[in-house]
Amino acid sequence: MSAWLWLLAAAVFVVIEVTNLAFFALFAAGGALAAAVVSAVGGPPVAQVVVFAVVALGGLAVLRRRLLASFGHRRAGALKSGVAALVGQRATVVDRVDKSDVTGRVHARGEDWPAITYDDQPCEPGQVVEVIDIEKTRLVVTAS
Repeated sequence: MSAWLWLLAAAVFVVIEVTNLAFFALFAAGGALAAAVVSAVGGPPVAQVVVFAVVALGGLAVLRRRLLASFGHRRAGALKSGVAALVGQRATVVDRVDKSDVTGRVHARGEDWPAITYDDQPCEPGQVVEVIDIEKTRLVVTAS
C-alpha cells in the first residue's frame, strides 16, 4: 500500500475522532501513521497491516482508559435527562407549596412543575427552593 493511502486513512480517522471524541479513531489514526512510515521506508504490505493493527489495538488497550479519565469521562455516571435531571436544581415557587395533597407549582428550567414540600414548612410564591426528589409526577422541594 502507498504511504499516501495510509496518510489519507489517518486523516479520515482524525476527522471521525474529532466528531465523536470517544478515543477509538484516534488510535486507528496513529496506527495508520505508523503504517505510512513503514510504507515510506519500503516495508511490505503485510508489515504495514501488522504495524497498523499493533499500534491501533495497543493504543486502545494501554492508553484509552487513561485518556478518558484525564478528560473527565466517567463510566459509572449515567446522563440524567427529563424530570430526573431536575433533582438537585433550584426552582422558584409560583403557587404556594406545602405538604398537603393539593400541589403547588414551581418554575424550574423554563417550565412549571407540580410540587410538594419535603418538610412541614410551606413555601410561598417567589421563594427559591431546591428539588430533592420526584414523587410520581410531582417535584419534592425544600427551602434552600
